[in-house]
Formats: sequence, structure tokens, C-alpha cells
Amino acid sequence: MAIETMSPLSRWVYALKISSWPKLLVPFLLGQGLGASAVGELSGWGLLTGLGFTVGLLVFIVLLNDWADQEVDRIKRDMFPDGCSPKTIPDGILAANDLLLAAMAFGALALGFASLGDFLHNLPYLVPAGLLCLLIFVAYSLPPLRLNYRGGGEFLEMLGVGLALPLFNSYAQSGQWLSSAAGQILPA
Repeated sequence: MAIETMSPLSRWVYALKISSWPKLLVPFLLGQGLGASAVGELSGWGLLTGLGFTVGLLVFIVLLNDWADQEVDRIKRDMFPDGCSPKTIPDGILAANDLLLAAMAFGALALGFASLGDFLHNLPYLVPAGLLCLLIFVAYSLPPLRLNYRGGGEFLEMLGVGLALPLFNSYAQSGQWLSSAAGQILPA
């Protein structure tokens, strides 16, 4: 890939790592399905709220992860000049400040969708649940915890994609915090 010939749009598309999106879109679908199953119908607003939140969260995670890992990515680039994929910041695909600003904007967008869902459907736990989803990633990548470098990354990933995001989406869809359908997949 010739980085210097990439258009601004293709640089952002590269940074968004679209091939990684199923990691969050599958838990979105699971939660939406559990919520719809619990109430016997599919809410278009619940679907839109959940999708908007999930996409905002996803972009927040992908971009902020590149920003948080820029030092490690520089080390990888120095150690393996031709042996790894292009690194967003060290290889000059995007500037660190641009990634950080975009990540913050998409985190705010995610919380905006949670707030909209709360406002339109009186779901008082939606914003705290959304904030928890964002904070799980913050604990994963950012100081002072930065648990992905301390052996806690897999646990936080499991907590985020295996529990928090499906429950957020189930609640957005059904209005029930722990629907009977969600209870069937949770450990007893």
C-alpha cells in the first residue's frame, strides 16, 4: 500500500479497520434479538438507538486504540520495517491529534444515542450503561489502568462484547434491564 498516494477518505477508511467491526456488530445483533424476543416485537427506535450507539462506540474504540498504542506501534515499525501492516500514526496515515479528536467525537455521539433513547423511551439506565461500555475500553487502553498491557485485556474484552454491549442493546430494544431472554444466556 502506497501511503503517500492515499486520499484523505481512504486514510480514514483504513484507520476504521472495517474488517474488525463484526466483533461489536454481532453483540449488537445478539442484544437486539434478545430484547425483541423478550417483548415479542422489534422496536425501530430501539434498533436505531442500539445501532447508533454501537457504531459510535466501535469508531471510538478503533480510533482511540490506535491513538493509545502509538508508542507500541512505533516500536513495531522500528523492529519490523517491512514485517507488519501499516500503522496509522507512525506511518503517517493520520495525525495523532486527528485520531484523538475523532475518537472523542464518536464517543460523544455514542452517548448522544444513549441519551436520545433515554429521552424518547424513558430508559434511565441507558446512559449509565453506555458510559460503562465506553469506560470498559478506557480501562483497556488508557492510563492509569491500561489493562491490555497487564494481562486484563481479554477479561475486559469478554466483559464488553460478551456482556455489557449485548445487555445495552437488549435494554434499548425491550426497555427491560434484564429481560427473560437475556437471563437465559447469563451464567447462573
